Amino acid sequence: MKRLRAIIADDHALFREALGDFIRGLDAVEVCAEAGNGREAVELAERLEPDLVIMDIEMPELNGVEACREIKMRRPSIRIVLYTMHEPRMYCAQAGATADACLSKDDIFDLLPGIIDSLRQRLMPNNCLEKGAVLSVDIFEGGKS
Repeated sequence: MKRLRAIIADDHALFREALGDFIRGLDAVEVCAEAGNGREAVELAERLEPDLVIMDIEMPELNGVEACREIKMRRPSIRIVLYTMHEPRMYCAQAGATADACLSKDDIFDLLPGIIDSLRQRLMPNNCLEKGAVLSVDIFEGGKS
């Protein structure tokens, strides 16, 4: 199975670096770029056409929910995983059907490998729901967006 090309977007450089190091350790993903705000994430997604964007919700210039909508309008095939330090279900509702997954920042290192694997295979991992991750209906049902 091919490796996914991913963009990481977070305005906190230390967390972005730690997340990038973690993702680089996964065989399934290649980090092709990093962004420090939502606007930069949209521009990089437009230019690089990655398979996946992993993005914090609370960022300057354009928050993750707004950036998610813009990316999906321009490049609907890009999968987007949003994360937040707050309750993910609240933000997933704000993102509407645009985000492919939304999870707590506290759980990102535990749940992200399973979510990435699911995005690659279009299957839903049961343990992610049990731990509080929210994935969109299209992934849960294995459909296309």
